[in-house]
Amino acid sequence: MRRVALIAALLACVVAPAARGSDLIETKVPDRNGEIADRWLPGYPGPPRARVLLPDGYDPAKRYPLLVLLAGLSSNYRVWSEPGQGQIAKTAAGFNGIIVMPEGGSGWYADWWNGGRRGDPSWETYTLDDVIPQILDRYRIRRGRRWHALAGVSMGGLGTAYLGGRLPGFFGSIAVISGLVDGHLHSDVAPGAPYPPVEGTVQSLIPELYAGAGIDPQAVMGPDQGFYSFGHDPVKLAANLRRTRVFMAVGDGTPTSDGEPNPGNVVTDQPSEAAIIRPASDHYAEALSAAGVDLTYQPHAGIHDWANFRVELRDAIDWGLFRPVEEHATHWINDTVATHGQLWEFGYSFDAPPDRIVRFQRSGGRLSVSAAGSAVTLTTERGCVHVATPAVIDVRASWRARSCPSR
Repeated sequence: MRRVALIAALLACVVAPAARGSDLIETKVPDRNGEIADRWLPGYPGPPRARVLLPDGYDPAKRYPLLVLLAGLSSNYRVWSEPGQGQIAKTAAGFNGIIVMPEGGSGWYADWWNGGRRGDPSWETYTLDDVIPQILDRYRIRRGRRWHALAGVSMGGLGTAYLGGRLPGFFGSIAVISGLVDGHLHSDVAPGAPYPPVEGTVQSLIPELYAGAGIDPQAVMGPDQGFYSFGHDPVKLAANLRRTRVFMAVGDGTPTSDGEPNPGNVVTDQPSEAAIIRPASDHYAEALSAAGVDLTYQPHAGIHDWANFRVELRDAIDWGLFRPVEEHATHWINDTVATHGQLWEFGYSFDAPPDRIVRFQRSGGRLSVSAAGSAVTLTTERGCVHVATPAVIDVRASWRARSCPSR
């Protein structure tokens, strides 16, 4: 994510507008010169929005923990706060942090493949490059990854698993709530294994998930057996969360009720929790455990509806979204197909979009970058370096800004 370090450094000078405690605020997020409303969400009423829940006794002069809460497929930024759905003010009553619920369309929180053009929509970089910097710019958020959490339901659970690994130095904990977290359900590939072709993907098994939203699955993730699809599959990317605390909850297909209004299942015409979400979650839990991730996995009764989702979010809050984590890791790996991003203290930007999955690996004073089909610019507070890939870089060496091209 671009500019996060700079914006965080300026937070001491930023004070959000005054508001009463427990207020639910609706705010606009810059929409890239109108392209989101015009091209990503035709007919959308103006710039994309987010709802923000401020804690009891909110004081704009104080710093608060942050929870970014993502919505599911065929939903919008309002669902987590609406009566009979997420009703966040009641579900998260007593939560001593700021909860931001951004727009995500039906975009799978990905930058779409679009035949290799990697064009719009670009919900992945919108969330990382626009939404989070805007949050940091408007509100006084506590410093340190311990105080930053990401959570989401269903498609938002997929987004949580994926985006948490895209920004490991920012999010200390994530919570996956009945998430569709396995992009290749019937693969025989062991967790942590390389990325060979497989058959039987979620895209082919349940195309109605995409068709119901009017989406071509290959437009989003590319060919089922392609590197771009694997590069957005949480199971294949489990090791990206090795330094992150993970909570995951999923139902077993047994209807339940938390006693709150629940006027119908929001996904009644889609596959059930038991048939799709539970097997995907089991497989993802295996991959996380094999990767050495700090995982709390909580299967329980419930179906794919708000009665279940509300309970799961409350359980995640009780689990502790802001417990201590490692703040500055010096040994990690991160696999990505992104053109640019932020990995701990290192920003990266490829000259051209990677044509394969690229592995960044930090081992103490050495940072290696695997072949990407492109050179890469690496940036820290001490400067930057522009190198061909594959490369091994001494992170303690002097980096000079003048050696790097501008983006």
